[in-house]
Amino acid sequence: MWTTILLTMLTVCWLAGRSIAHTSSNDTDIQILTSAVSVFSYDMYRKIGVQAVNVVYSPLSIHTVLSMVYMGARGDTENQMKNTLRFKDLPSPHNAINEVLHSIIEVKDVELLMANGMWFNPYVLQIKPLYKKELNNLYNATLETFDFNSHDGPERPINEWIANQTKNQITSFMLPSTITEDSQMYLINTLFFNGTWESPFDEYLTHKNSFQLSLGNKIDIDFMRQTATYQVKMSAVENVDVIRMPFTNERFAFYIALPKSYSGLRDFEMMIVLQDYERINGLFTDMKTERVVLMLPKFKITTSLNLNSGLKHLGMTDAFGPLANFDGIAENQLSITDVLHKATLEVTETGTVAVAASSATSSILSLGVDPVSFIVDHAFMFFLRDDLNSLILFHGKFTNPTVSER
Repeated sequence: MWTTILLTMLTVCWLAGRSIAHTSSNDTDIQILTSAVSVFSYDMYRKIGVQAVNVVYSPLSIHTVLSMVYMGARGDTENQMKNTLRFKDLPSPHNAINEVLHSIIEVKDVELLMANGMWFNPYVLQIKPLYKKELNNLYNATLETFDFNSHDGPERPINEWIANQTKNQITSFMLPSTITEDSQMYLINTLFFNGTWESPFDEYLTHKNSFQLSLGNKIDIDFMRQTATYQVKMSAVENVDVIRMPFTNERFAFYIALPKSYSGLRDFEMMIVLQDYERINGLFTDMKTERVVLMLPKFKITTSLNLNSGLKHLGMTDAFGPLANFDGIAENQLSITDVLHKATLEVTETGTVAVAASSATSSILSLGVDPVSFIVDHAFMFFLRDDLNSLILFHGKFTNPTVSER
């Protein structure tokens, strides 16, 4: 019997855990891994972000659930996934992933929860003991069985688990239409972030202002405003200005990359399309500490994605069809049916919906001059990064306030 795997990733960044068993990995492997996740994030943006109006996704969440499957891949399927996940120079990726997940989850002053789970039908699949053991030890995954013929359907316990892990922000992700008789295994990753700004905005200063749309149109939306000290990079070379907005735990920050012109986002995106990733990474270095007058829209984005096509274009072709080789997972012939991802990002006066990280930067104080104006009134790209590991947790763009969900 041919059986299939359904992969789902659900991420929530919300403003207003579960711990990972710890293994050890060397610093070089961790640096290679975080670089791999960053490159993977840019790769995914080329496939799902450029044509989108608004988009948010978690490269860490997607990368993690695919890595769980990669652990059981063999032959050409393994090689293709290794290239897609950028694991070529990483001999022990799963130990490095464990180290990074352990590092980001056990932090203070922000709420960052990640959970991994596997559901399978024991009447159909014979999951190999070694795979279950490594999934539990390296990813601390919940291992559960389900009965496809149960009265409530197999989706109910999965949805209840997802709701619990996302603080009820996502409650009905798995629909009956998602379930097929061939889909006998589900691998799921959830990521929940709740943080507050180091410098919160005063709600009384929030007011309507014009946001520039395409083709010269404008729309009035709520803008938050404050004057505070931030790290910025006003890049004349790239025609993009960048601001770093830290959370109460300064290890995490929200970055906004704002083109200097109203129509400049397309030019900025070309750096990703052309895979000039070093120039993108350069935006997070050599920032200066300035007194800034910041105006930023309040916004919320929800994105639901099927990543099959994008992953195939990145070279992961065999995993989705009869050539798939996941002999490390089960005795059965397995392939992936769908890779689904849902992410929500909300930015308010108190905090933002995402996690940020930036490279160590050389800060130059220049507080004795007039404040720098940073007015986010047109299309921009954003990143949530873990600065300690230079790890992108969330990535996306915002171009149209009238489109909140995709």
